[in-house]
Amino acid sequence: MRWLEADFLTAFIERVDRAPTQRFWKLKYAVERVIATVAFLASLPLFILLAIAIKASSAGPILYVSERLGRNGRTFRLLKFRSMKVGVEAILGPDGKVLTIVDDPRATPIGRFLRLGFDELPQLINVIRGEMCLVGPRPDVTTELERYTPRQRERLEVLPGITGLAAVVGGRFMCNADNYELDVVYVRESSFFTDCKILLLTVPYSLGWEKIGAWVFQDILQRVKENTRALGNAIST
Repeated sequence: MRWLEADFLTAFIERVDRAPTQRFWKLKYAVERVIATVAFLASLPLFILLAIAIKASSAGPILYVSERLGRNGRTFRLLKFRSMKVGVEAILGPDGKVLTIVDDPRATPIGRFLRLGFDELPQLINVIRGEMCLVGPRPDVTTELERYTPRQRERLEVLPGITGLAAVVGGRFMCNADNYELDVVYVRESSFFTDCKILLLTVPYSLGWEKIGAWVFQDILQRVKENTRALGNAIST
């Protein structure tokens, strides 16, 4: 009954009529796959250098492989350069969110450097495989699927991205509910112009300047916070 109340409320939340079409998503995926292929080939020397540095600085594999949720809830193996010591466990918040820790002692000697965005480079391979795209909702861990509301499941209607709206506005410091709502808004309102802005904002985000993205998308952020509060109240009543 509580889910029905939440779904009823969503009908009154502001929505944009110009929802992206299937043609938009197909063209987006095709273009981004070509870009990812070119970027991967151009980055091969950097891939080799980073692989050597990772292997030389700490014991363990070069890549970190994790099962993640893909489009329509299908799982895939997400690839990252390993920035953490072998055997460490993720630290989760009360809502299941994986927490980001400043000066994390679990990081490898070059882990902080890799986390400037270089650790995500192997995900170009995921894009080439058709498992991800360049811009989209960040892929969630598989254990979170059962916690999604019907509205939050909309984030799984598209391919997950290497970067995304929630990332560039400082989503790592927000609760899962706000992150998921940002993803839903992105899925419903995405455009090539929005994707270009997100890609450009990914560089300052990687350097820790999330406030720039939060300023650019301040209207969406305000709307998302209002939506999250409204939906939270509906579910709890």
